[in-house]
Amino acid sequence: MPSNFQPGFDFDEMRTLLEIAQQTYTGIAPSKGAPPVPAPPVNWRLDTDLTPSGTTLLDNYWQVWRNQDEDDQYCIAVRGTVATAPSVLEDLLLPLVRARLSVSLAHCGIPLTLDLDLARDEADSPVEAGVHAGFALGLMSILFTTDAPLWLTLLGLPEDARIYITGHSQGASVALLLTSFVRHSELFSSKHYKTYVFAPAKPGNDHYAYDLDRTAGVQGLAYSVVSTQDWVPQVPFTLEGLNAINRPNPLAAFPSGCAEVSTVQSPPQVQQADVAEEAAREEARARLQTLFADLRRQLPNQIYGVTASQLSPALSGAAGADRILGSACLDSVLEQLINAILPSLNFAKAGTMVPAFATPGSNPDDPKDFFWQHHLGNYLKYLTEDYG
Repeated sequence: MPSNFQPGFDFDEMRTLLEIAQQTYTGIAPSKGAPPVPAPPVNWRLDTDLTPSGTTLLDNYWQVWRNQDEDDQYCIAVRGTVATAPSVLEDLLLPLVRARLSVSLAHCGIPLTLDLDLARDEADSPVEAGVHAGFALGLMSILFTTDAPLWLTLLGLPEDARIYITGHSQGASVALLLTSFVRHSELFSSKHYKTYVFAPAKPGNDHYAYDLDRTAGVQGLAYSVVSTQDWVPQVPFTLEGLNAINRPNPLAAFPSGCAEVSTVQSPPQVQQADVAEEAAREEARARLQTLFADLRRQLPNQIYGVTASQLSPALSGAAGADRILGSACLDSVLEQLINAILPSLNFAKAGTMVPAFATPGSNPDDPKDFFWQHHLGNYLKYLTEDYG
């Protein structure tokens, strides 16, 4: 077998990853009436040594699977939102933050800076790649916490490993950010990746989506599978204002902070839109701070995860090099995310789209099931009809 993946959409490949993604919900009661999702093929087995025994502080959970017939083939599956306050809060942690994050943990007594590059450096571009703040925090949590930090798992896999990345709902959005992380990190560049995610909420802005499509989508190595009747891929709601528009543009006068200088006054409608966008942005910032405060109160006072010395051999034996990214240093991380907020609410879909053409309607067995069109069982049904 070749060490790299065959590019392009493959129905059987996609179906297997959907079945693995469903396994991350084991123990959670299924929706009434939803079509069942079969177990993955017998050659795929859960690797319990690489899978965490519990969830992150935000209730993120993921599993690592291994193909018993291919020694170098693995799958990382990230679970979606569950009915707990931290998990739901992650979805609500808006707005956008810079896609290139440098997070200092010095306030935790650990002299360490973590670089999460989720897009290319756009230098002096007035509009830059941004990602959903909650999903970025979720990615950091799965990379660096629990008793099986994904950062160490990835580092320990064979150099030429072929790694599928998948996930559903919130987990799909985090999986897209994970795809960007491994493709922009020199540490993991020797490995091969292919991504299929299901029903992702919008993970970032258009500049982030451009980067993901350039690094993986164009090559046929990153697919976002969405249902035409599912509401989750349509959120978060987007507000495309002046600060989300590339420059130069026909709107002669630009917002403060832009390099362009113009003697032409913006039309009143444009000025009003700028004011409305600024008000919405400030409201989002205030909401983010409130949600962060709520999150901090709800989380347990514990520290666990990868140590500073594991992230950097130079820090071995450093004072205070306990476990990082537990609640003890959460305040520092959240504050830095707030400082990385972008002046934009322009969320966009990312990844090469694979639409499942669904039949409109609600759950015949449960009219209050607002996620009826979101269930993986329905996705599999319509995908089989369209592509099987």
